[in-house]
Amino acid sequence: MADYSRFDKGKVMALQVYKLSTLLVILTIQSTSFAQSTINEEARKVYAAAGMSGLRKSIAFDAPIGDLLSRTGTHRVAALSNSSQKDSQSYSSSTTLGQFNSIFSITNRGDTSYFLKTTARHVDFEEADLLQASSKRLDVGVMGMQLSKSNLLRYLGVSYISEENIGRPQFIDAYRIGDGSGFRLEGGAQLTSSWAFSFRSDYLNWGGDNVANIPVLPVPLSNSVDQVRKYHNVDLIRVMPSLGGIGQWRSGLHFLDSSYGEQLNNLGRRVEEPFGNREKIGTLRTGFNQTWPFQGLSKTTFFIEGHVDYEFTNNMTTSFDDKTTLAFKIGATWTPTPIHRVQLEWQEFHGMRNVRSRSGPALVILFDGL
Repeated sequence: MADYSRFDKGKVMALQVYKLSTLLVILTIQSTSFAQSTINEEARKVYAAAGMSGLRKSIAFDAPIGDLLSRTGTHRVAALSNSSQKDSQSYSSSTTLGQFNSIFSITNRGDTSYFLKTTARHVDFEEADLLQASSKRLDVGVMGMQLSKSNLLRYLGVSYISEENIGRPQFIDAYRIGDGSGFRLEGGAQLTSSWAFSFRSDYLNWGGDNVANIPVLPVPLSNSVDQVRKYHNVDLIRVMPSLGGIGQWRSGLHFLDSSYGEQLNNLGRRVEEPFGNREKIGTLRTGFNQTWPFQGLSKTTFFIEGHVDYEFTNNMTTSFDDKTTLAFKIGATWTPTPIHRVQLEWQEFHGMRNVRSRSGPALVILFDGL
């Protein structure tokens, strides 16, 4: 039978990290109350620079890794469901995403401001008639930010990451469940008032169980799964006035690499992943976001975004190969204060060969400051 101890341990660990981080914030606020006005002023400058440069979006939004994980899920379920002929059918998936992100001023040391960064994310993923899955993730870390004499921002941060996942194929009575932990390293800088770059690297050590009920067997088949997942990205960003609003052009490289350890089931037989012990997918992406103030509602903006990406590597194309993807997003953002934001959007992703598509809503809440 499946061993849930690692799953429970991951939940407990994530809760402990969150409690410790909350305690750190409380103690830091109390110990630095005498310098609060200075901290707030420096933090406000940093928040403004991060927002105007596009770097706040690099910190908060996990869309690129989410997209690569969704594609990986589609490729895996296509192979596991025994699609008989390459590109012989289309795959349509949906995602529902909710995310909270905060960078919370804790102290200043010289010309560097330090922040507690927290991200909580939940995603439901469904591949039509093939798979239902969900993922929960919590990141907690520390980030240092600096403004140069020219008021150009640079930052560097490290976070502890914790993730829980469950997937249920619809073509067999089975599920995969597990959890993992690791770290996230990220950074970025403004090159000029209009140009910036950002980078990110994730390392996640994940463990879980596969369980399948086979009618002819007296007990379910089960096996442990050990996975190491690495994600890297680099983005180049330009922000400019455009069409009566603000335009943001973003281009980057995104790479996801997953490797698996040897697996034996409870009958002592070797278990293989659909693409062997390693899965690799990488994309080159470029896109443009256009934002306008919404005249009918105060503190509200309206935006549209489009991008195209090309898979420069993918070793999971056994069932289908759809390298180029067009994406479109439309949504609105309510900003009750300069450092608090609620964003709701609809996302559409379509492969150019009409083999793969994905759509769904996303709700993102940014809550910065004290």
